[in-house]
Amino acid sequence: MQKFLSSISILFFILIYNNTSAQEIITELKYNNTLVFDKHQSQLRSNDTLNLPFIDDFSYNQLAPNYKYPNQNLWLDKDCFVNTTYPILPPSIGVATFDGLNEYGVPYDTSGVIQQAGADTLTSQPIHLETLSASDSVYLSFFYEKMGIGDYPNVGDIFFLELKKNDGSWNEVWQMDGDASAPTIIKFRQIMIPITDIGYFFNNFQFRFRNIATTSGNNDHYHLDYVRLFAGRNSTDTLLQDVTAVYTPGTLLKNYEFMPWTQFRNNQADEIATTFPFVIRNNNNVTTNTAILYFADELYSGSTVFSSPISAINFNANTSVTQSNATFSIGALPPGDSALLIVNCKATATPDDIRNNDSTFRIQPFFNYYSHDDGSAEKAYGLNVAGGKIALKYKVNIPDTLRALQFHFAHIDADISNKLFSILVWKSLVPTTELIYEQDFLKPSYIDSINGFATYILDTPKLITDTFYVGMLQSYANFYNVGFDRNTDSHLNLYYNVTGVWSQSSYPGSLMIRPLLGKKLPFTASQNIFSNTISVNCYPNPTDNILHIKVKGVQQAELIITDLTGRIIQTVNGIEENIFVGNLAAGMYLLTAKDKTKKQSYTTRFIKF
Repeated sequence: MQKFLSSISILFFILIYNNTSAQEIITELKYNNTLVFDKHQSQLRSNDTLNLPFIDDFSYNQLAPNYKYPNQNLWLDKDCFVNTTYPILPPSIGVATFDGLNEYGVPYDTSGVIQQAGADTLTSQPIHLETLSASDSVYLSFFYEKMGIGDYPNVGDIFFLELKKNDGSWNEVWQMDGDASAPTIIKFRQIMIPITDIGYFFNNFQFRFRNIATTSGNNDHYHLDYVRLFAGRNSTDTLLQDVTAVYTPGTLLKNYEFMPWTQFRNNQADEIATTFPFVIRNNNNVTTNTAILYFADELYSGSTVFSSPISAINFNANTSVTQSNATFSIGALPPGDSALLIVNCKATATPDDIRNNDSTFRIQPFFNYYSHDDGSAEKAYGLNVAGGKIALKYKVNIPDTLRALQFHFAHIDADISNKLFSILVWKSLVPTTELIYEQDFLKPSYIDSINGFATYILDTPKLITDTFYVGMLQSYANFYNVGFDRNTDSHLNLYYNVTGVWSQSSYPGSLMIRPLLGKKLPFTASQNIFSNTISVNCYPNPTDNILHIKVKGVQQAELIITDLTGRIIQTVNGIEENIFVGNLAAGMYLLTAKDKTKKQSYTTRFIKF
């Protein structure tokens, strides 16, 4: 069965970023597409006042619903974006990011006026402090970072902390302002705040973090991690007895983030990397003996393809290290044209304050597409010349059929969906340019779905036998703003042409254009599976049991689950909020919401573990 997936979990962000380069421009994103189209639902939470200790390091399970939002058992607000892609070397995996966007990933101010104003708020649930006093030495601590790989806070872009007193007033006790210097990443620093005023020791004590930012976009990033409040501390109590993952594991591949199973299966020696990175950190102040373990399961065959022996390292105090885990042969299973690998990595030490952050995983799909990007667009890439061309290099190991190209067009200030462009395929660029396919009169499409990629199917499929380049020619001088992933770097494969001469890109990162190869696609055009008036969101995705459904714009609905051959697996009349899919075989499925009245439909995709 031909599997079709552009990414598993994606972070898309939109702002304006000035660059002095004349032609090739990297642009900040204005929106956060991960949140804009999340259609999140309120979490169930306890109404009880919390007891100490209070601790949150934002290391949430990324398969859980609402993992992109602060845990509502601890926090009242949902403005912040919980993520693993924006920070640089956080104390533990996962941070809460403060920016100029609301909880839906939309600018607080959409008027077009550029101004600084109050933006995100993160308020704790009420906390019992009435039995304590200043003599109990209560401290609130946290880590923060400016910028990360996001936007640098300038003067007036303030991040601050307030404490609530028993008279209902809020008292600012700490702040960090931006500055006018050249962007310099401020690495994570821990702040210690003593709770001493008698007015704080009452039944419903709260604290909150807030920021002032340019509220017209995804601007002025501060990242928050490891918030802790408890008694019996002092000003030097900065120790975290915690060995933790820092990022999700890197790709197993040498040349790509993702690639087709048919191109990989019999060429693993050439395509698999020698090692893959797993970054961990010892937050303790002493060398800590740490056990490292990782294993991988292939879901379609139901087999464990690798399990490492447990190794141990003496992990130096207060350091981060990249474990270069040895890769492994996946084998020939499954026998079809797709595979889905889950790689779990774990670092365990004793003592350890938080176990949730010890392990993390990578989903490594082998479906029908190549990708240099990881699916998260932190910026956008564009040219400012009519007739400009961009090209991205790929290579097949065995002859294959190019069926379509996927683009992530990022939402910036101007909607350019009425501008024309052409998709192009080349056999070579330099020293001789050989164009082998061109399809004209296309328009950018902003796909508001799980993966955010618009698919443009070739009128005539092309046989590809070796190296090839895919890209576009723009008809206007507007920035077409293709998504740009800053967490991976394939700029040596990215070329642009604005003068008749091809040049290699100078910007580290990965352009989000993907070629789809293999069998005929199970639909005629990507635009046909999306509707402007109907939307459907399902989570968690991937899932192993219950699929939660959120449908909008439907009057009389029918839900249909099909496999990728079009075979109907399940039909539900009406809108169900929860569908049991635990009996389905592991794989990818299409979920279609049909409106019987309007005769419209919307299709999205989900993975069953």
